Amino acid sequence: MLTAMPVPPELIDQVISMDGRGYKAYKNLQGQSFPFGLFQLTFEHVQGDPFAAPSRLSIKIELPSAGFSNSHYNTPLRKLALEDHLLRAVNQRVQKCQGKIKGSGRSGEIAVQSPGQKVIRRSGMQIKKDALILTLFVGLPGDGRRVLAKECVKLLAEVIPPVWEECLLTKSLDMNEVQKAIETLEDYSALSELLNQNQWASFVANGSLLPRASGISDLPLKSGGVLFSAPEELSTEIHLPHSGKICGMAIPLGITLIVGGGFHGKSTLLKAIQDAVYPHVIEDGRERIATQPTAVKIRAEDGRSIQPINVSGFMDNLPLVPSTANFSTVSASGSTSQAVNILEAIEAGSSLLLMDEDTCATNFMIRDERMQALITSTQEPITPLVDRINELQKNFAVSTLLVMGGSGDYFESADQVIAMDSFQPRLVTAKAKQIVRENPGSRKTEAQSPLPKVQMRTRNLSGLDFSRGKKPCVIQTQKIISLILGRTEIDVRYIEHLIEPGQLELCGWILKQLKDMQENDSYVSNSTAIKCILKNVETGELESIAPFNNGLLALPRFQDVMAVLNRLR
Repeated sequence: MLTAMPVPPELIDQVISMDGRGYKAYKNLQGQSFPFGLFQLTFEHVQGDPFAAPSRLSIKIELPSAGFSNSHYNTPLRKLALEDHLLRAVNQRVQKCQGKIKGSGRSGEIAVQSPGQKVIRRSGMQIKKDALILTLFVGLPGDGRRVLAKECVKLLAEVIPPVWEECLLTKSLDMNEVQKAIETLEDYSALSELLNQNQWASFVANGSLLPRASGISDLPLKSGGVLFSAPEELSTEIHLPHSGKICGMAIPLGITLIVGGGFHGKSTLLKAIQDAVYPHVIEDGRERIATQPTAVKIRAEDGRSIQPINVSGFMDNLPLVPSTANFSTVSASGSTSQAVNILEAIEAGSSLLLMDEDTCATNFMIRDERMQALITSTQEPITPLVDRINELQKNFAVSTLLVMGGSGDYFESADQVIAMDSFQPRLVTAKAKQIVRENPGSRKTEAQSPLPKVQMRTRNLSGLDFSRGKKPCVIQTQKIISLILGRTEIDVRYIEHLIEPGQLELCGWILKQLKDMQENDSYVSNSTAIKCILKNVETGELESIAPFNNGLLALPRFQDVMAVLNRLR
């Protein structure tokens, strides 16, 4: 049994003295710290009324005092695993706290940064040196706009102390689960290293559960899901530090097609591979799947803006357009946007492109021989991907993994063809190549010249105003749909590797620093500058480029920061 945690009398006295006063009296607590046994509670920010966003508190404890040994956090991986595991424990525990406090508006509301199924760095729980710091959001109780002191005392003395006492002390935790979280992340890291050593695009372990609970949920399907089993020809045995020997499907770099009938699991497999650029939490079903970390999902994106870029390798001789070597538009078509998305992924250093025909522009993917006969190459400005896909691999070292159920014209280029049959993969490369030999077709290649080298661009952000009204800098997110910078809104809904709003918000702060850097060195490329900023963030603290830690930031990938910048109108 946990013992009651002593509540500092000075805190209780201050709260009682506010009873019945205007709600803004709570502001007197802002910036103050109070000892709660081994813990220190600090009121980082106090809300202005009970209907506003809850107050932000930080809870700090020295890790040795909490019972953790240095071996639990003495490497970046172990540190991340411990931060992630403890944040999840707190997130589950605060759900039990709701409805225990009376009051108006958001009185008594308790929350933390909510983690998804991936394990990524978040600022809601951080280990700094030998201290653990949790950011907690708490709605201080009010009656209308008056302080409810008794309810506040109950909140501070009875409701929230058990949260950190039950979730942040080793005596309250299942330390076997903590160790399992550390080992799972270390195994994922080892698997990621094997990808590069063996020139694999991805590895999917046998026994993985790929299906999700629904089309709008990232949680695993609880029942009825078919466990993954590798085809014999692609089955590979590997050894991981903690799991030991495991078997699974190793997909080599190159050009891979995933084919099969509708509803047989093609897109489900691709989505699992796409998501495996991140490690997954225990019991997600995808813990032992890893994908090249620079992989980018490519899709058509009608209406997106395009900043000047050389798109002539895919689009040329456009009506009324003198040249596409420096092409831009405020509203791109599906085919144009997909071509630009490929070029921008290469600019961002991606070595693997992931595509699903369901979200691709048909006229960009293929023109068959009948359409070529009707609309000649002199009338068609688009060079389809089928005529560039080999070139991307050979000249740019960019592999492609493509879900394709409607066209066999990619068989000739494919290094391997995987057919999904009732959610299980079969290697059908030999059969696909035989079909090519027996049915050579009369389609003509439409690539007239080599694909131009992708240039590193510099976007001038001097015109981007982060201010709004009296506020000098406004950075807001609407879920992972849009990023708001001042009065400018960036539509990011089709950047599929952004998985949490905290990543998008941190992208905003990175762009703010990019603008500041350009004031001193306007010639640095976007790529070089953002890599520099991200390196400083990764080696330091997530909030290092923000005014303070709001407890809601998360680390994005370099490729996704670049994607956000490229969608700025």
